[in-house]
Amino acid sequence: MLDILCFGNSLTQGFWHYGLEEPHPYALALKETLVEDEVVEGEIEIDVEGKPGDLVNLEGEKTYDWVIVLGGTNDLGYGSFSPEAIFAGLQRTWSLALASSPTTKVLALTVPECAYNSTKLKRNRDALNKSILEHEEDRFFTFDLKSALPYHAMDDVLKTKIWDDGLHLTDKGYDMMGQLIAKRLAELLQGSKTS
Repeated sequence: MLDILCFGNSLTQGFWHYGLEEPHPYALALKETLVEDEVVEGEIEIDVEGKPGDLVNLEGEKTYDWVIVLGGTNDLGYGSFSPEAIFAGLQRTWSLALASSPTTKVLALTVPECAYNSTKLKRNRDALNKSILEHEEDRFFTFDLKSALPYHAMDDVLKTKIWDDGLHLTDKGYDMMGQLIAKRLAELLQGSKTS
């Protein structure tokens, strides 16, 4: 049995189509890909704790094998939090997950781009993502979601297919996100760690 918690905000919840459609969390494709690729033997259970507008925080009593954390998007979007303050919040979240069990591992995702592009936002997102990718701790791993799922460098046909409103993804976009995360998680589960 593999227990995974996907923790974050509306991007974790799978918010799309302005909330008029049921959420489509990336966890659906994450699980489907892990099962199809036979990454683990036995069942895979994935819980999703994604709240639109949520800031970096983690509470709960269940322990997991993996906690996948995507945080900082809203914190950056509000513009009133420094990358250092957001990173400190992420560190608290990761620490709570790691302290929940001596075997729990964290997969921290970088903050993806969005349609809005300003010098300040880019500078702050890049600084935050650099801190995430450079963080080293026992049982802590990263995945550069920003590079794997770009907004501005993506061709217009694919962008229209997977990006919904310039911040959130479409159902197909969340599926792509889940598949990308599954690939990284599979590398880690199979022991070929590359941070």
